[in-house]
Amino acid sequence: MRHLISFIFLILFLAGCKNDNTSGGEVSQADLLIKPDNAVPTDPEKLTIPNACEMITEANIQSILNVAGSPVTVKEANDPSNNKAKSCFFKWDDASTPNAGILIQIQTNPVYNDFPQYISNYVSAKITEGETVLGNDKPTKFKKFTAGGYTGAYSFEQSRFYWNIGNDYLFMLAFNLTSLNENQMVDVAAKIIVEINNNFKSKIKQ
Repeated sequence: MRHLISFIFLILFLAGCKNDNTSGGEVSQADLLIKPDNAVPTDPEKLTIPNACEMITEANIQSILNVAGSPVTVKEANDPSNNKAKSCFFKWDDASTPNAGILIQIQTNPVYNDFPQYISNYVSAKITEGETVLGNDKPTKFKKFTAGGYTGAYSFEQSRFYWNIGNDYLFMLAFNLTSLNENQMVDVAAKIIVEINNNFKSKIKQ
């Protein structure tokens, strides 16, 4: 139920992997943090946001998440009033989770004129400040992950992963699945994120 509530909250309110360890020793506090990217941002009006539903195929989802006995269906979840974000919901039948699926969102900077470095600071702040969700006053702290050469922040409790490309694009991957433990979720998220990044790059170059 907490996953379903989280999905509803994301669609209505979001405007728009393994944990890093030092080799053979203790993990320092600095290693757990993400430094904001100093890349010069591009005016979002000059950026193209690809269709989020084209970031991964149904076949890849079935393979990565071992979906069996049910087709994966795809539905755009865009907010018509927000042209700075595109979202897509991939869902399937799962005996352990009603409305099982994943949500992918890509967005550009919604506050570019006031905060040009918003995108990378948004991701790094997930670890230092956390995120407060509706109905809970205590912020949820996120952990660091890496996938396909990119670093991001995730929360198993909220079943969400955030990462960025410079200060231009912010990505979010959310799960509505109760059958995954934390390690399993980080593993499958890393595989999905690699697919998303590869497909995103190919779409941007077109």
